[in-house]
Amino acid sequence: MANEPMVLQVVGYSDSGKTTLLTRLIPLLEQTGLRVGVIKHDGGHDFEWDRPGKDTWRYREAGASLVAIASRTKTAMLELNPVPLPVLVERMADAGADLVLVEGFKREDYEKLVVLREPAHRELLEAVTRPVAVASWEPFEHPALPVYAIDDAAGIAAFVRALYNKERTR
Repeated sequence: MANEPMVLQVVGYSDSGKTTLLTRLIPLLEQTGLRVGVIKHDGGHDFEWDRPGKDTWRYREAGASLVAIASRTKTAMLELNPVPLPVLVERMADAGADLVLVEGFKREDYEKLVVLREPAHRELLEAVTRPVAVASWEPFEHPALPVYAIDDAAGIAAFVRALYNKERTR
């Protein structure tokens, strides 16, 4: 693997605000010089990556195990089998990511930012491994973890950057 990136999972229940939070964090973290990779877990769905009738869709329908498309400005590849999160992280590292933000994969064992939309969701803090911080829609105090307001993207980004710096000095 190339330089091993820091991995931070952003976990929470459906519609808790994970994607919106990530879209606010990414530019703030990129502005600090980090190359950010993002992995999204589509639990229970069979996402569609391509549109029917397009060339890459036709290749996939013809039975190709791997389909890639490249242009002057970007590349995408679809692998037609599930890939474990550690392998995806390794691929992000090989592509040059300093930080990999993972939306979902609650059962994986990376450090986690837990997103809580309502007080009943706090039980998630006990259910996941390695929580390091909380982004909450409602104010509350946690005895061991920093708690940020869900709309405090700058504060959360500063926390993530400090966590990254701390990990790099280990």
